[in-house]
Amino acid sequence: MLAFFRRALSSWAVIGLLGLLMMAFIVTGVGTPSSMGALGGLGSSELVRVGNQTLTTNDMSQRIELELRQAREQQPELTMAQLLQGGTLEQMVAQMTNLLSLRAFGEDHGMSVSDKLGDAEIASIPAFQGAAGKFDEGRYRQALSGRGITEEQFRADIDQSIAVQQLLVPVAASAGAPRDLALPFATLLVERRVGSVAEFRNSSFTAGPAPTEAALKQFYQANLARYTVPQQRVIRYARVDKSMVAKAAAPSEAEIRAQYEKDAAKYATKDQRDLTQIIVQDQKAAAALAQKVRSGTSMAEAAKAAGVDAVPIANADKAQLTSQASAEIANAAFGAPKGSVIGPMKATFGWYVVRVDAVRTLGGKSLEQARAEISKALAEQKSADAFSDLLAKIDEQVADGATFDDVLKANGLTAVTTPPLTVEGTSLSQPGFKFDPSFAPVLKDAFQAEANDDPALVPLGADKDVFYALDRIIAAAPRPLAEIRARVTADFIAERANKAARRAADLALGKANAGASLAGSGGTVRSLSARRADFLKAQIAPAPDVQQLFDLRVGKARLVPSADRQGWVVVKLERIEPGNLAEDPSLIAAMQSQLSNAIGREYTEQFATAVKKEMKLKRNEEAIRSLRKSLAGAGSATR
Repeated sequence: MLAFFRRALSSWAVIGLLGLLMMAFIVTGVGTPSSMGALGGLGSSELVRVGNQTLTTNDMSQRIELELRQAREQQPELTMAQLLQGGTLEQMVAQMTNLLSLRAFGEDHGMSVSDKLGDAEIASIPAFQGAAGKFDEGRYRQALSGRGITEEQFRADIDQSIAVQQLLVPVAASAGAPRDLALPFATLLVERRVGSVAEFRNSSFTAGPAPTEAALKQFYQANLARYTVPQQRVIRYARVDKSMVAKAAAPSEAEIRAQYEKDAAKYATKDQRDLTQIIVQDQKAAAALAQKVRSGTSMAEAAKAAGVDAVPIANADKAQLTSQASAEIANAAFGAPKGSVIGPMKATFGWYVVRVDAVRTLGGKSLEQARAEISKALAEQKSADAFSDLLAKIDEQVADGATFDDVLKANGLTAVTTPPLTVEGTSLSQPGFKFDPSFAPVLKDAFQAEANDDPALVPLGADKDVFYALDRIIAAAPRPLAEIRARVTADFIAERANKAARRAADLALGKANAGASLAGSGGTVRSLSARRADFLKAQIAPAPDVQQLFDLRVGKARLVPSADRQGWVVVKLERIEPGNLAEDPSLIAAMQSQLSNAIGREYTEQFATAVKKEMKLKRNEEAIRSLRKSLAGAGSATR
């Protein structure tokens, strides 16, 4: 049954509904953690209730925090506020609501998950299997502990996943598309469509008299938006960075000495060891394994014979081994010489056998040896504090009514004035002006500001801000005709040519649909042929003219703009040549798969919708809004 589940769940239709909710994926390094089961949490307000299944504020908070932690592995600077802006909370609540509804529906209809079925699913997860390919309880417990997941949480997730699979897999599996249904669609992929194209380029219709003054003015007025200069803003700004306070941040001798004494443990000598660890669940087996190793068998060979793993621990310190095993094991391992075999000794995950592979005493550092390191760290901290104080001082001065120039003078800042800039950072008055991309946050803020707003600080990174004031706003307005007469004249002629090309193309279109050939249409004629399969295999979209071949009936024509929008093309489908599926029979199976996925997705979506309707779910919209506000406030980015 589980193998059937795995095969059925390869369908993206089912995966899309299940979403991100199986904790086993987290243990193996994929997916998003959860703590499913009969969700609750005493003292937590409910976000969703379906039958006896509830989603609580506490539960969703934990899920969002774990989602953020995982997302930061790819985007270290990501904040909770940014994560929420992407709609993550709403998506996760919706996904959880689907799962809760399905679980409640299953329970109402007598569906349950046995311990035996859950055990089998856990045992089949590769992350919990030892070197012999069998379930290793020690490895299982270590994996859960390393992820901060309890056995109860993990078991609840496994049960939840199996319960949902039992409902959805039969629904999706019933959506298989038979060969006879896929055959006509696959046949369309290999048929060849043959036609002709007549192209009417604007450049062939540019002849004509120069526009009169009246015609040019009329054209200009009708196209004012085309010649309107967008709003521009002039910005005065001064850079404020950490280098301005670097000199004052140099640490004194007394500060360096005090920090050394505070971090005495850090600079003391350390005992470090390389160890190899084996964990087994039976004391006798552990004793036999330890005896083998003492007799000359390697740890790896002894572990393999016992069906477990020998885990190397490089550069271990005593505190690390204490937290991972026990104080007793750590004391024994760090009190024994190189080559010693410790154990078996009982600890959290079973009976431990530990071999001491290497012993190192890492030398400490004297004050003189550590001086440069401490001085650098103190300087960086003092510099960060002084920079933060400077920014706070500027904010306070603005709040007290100081003008932009007052703040510049009080803090020794130098201002720069930009030329008039558009929202994209271009300067129409100075075409050679180059916009600094790092200045983008300031430009964005300035275009959101009002004319009389106070000066503001905009961060450009951890070590740099910009203090700016909006100097003036230049309203959007069309450029005078006298300034751009040549451009307007060229646009007038181009539009006239485009209309002439369209008229010629419309004439050819009418004749083609009446049965005439495109050969004498006056355009540039070329032949055209294509198969859908060729574009599918190449994973590219057909050009606009080629696409018409697949949309038209034989003998019919259609007018579309040319690909570069510099003219018009008339496409006529002349014949359809049947293809031979025997040359590429894989297309039938591919079409069956696509149709099955489409039907399966529709079935599962309709089923989930019907389940939610029957179960009469309740959502606490106010609690969801409050949770979002709380998460955004607690997770806001700070300097």
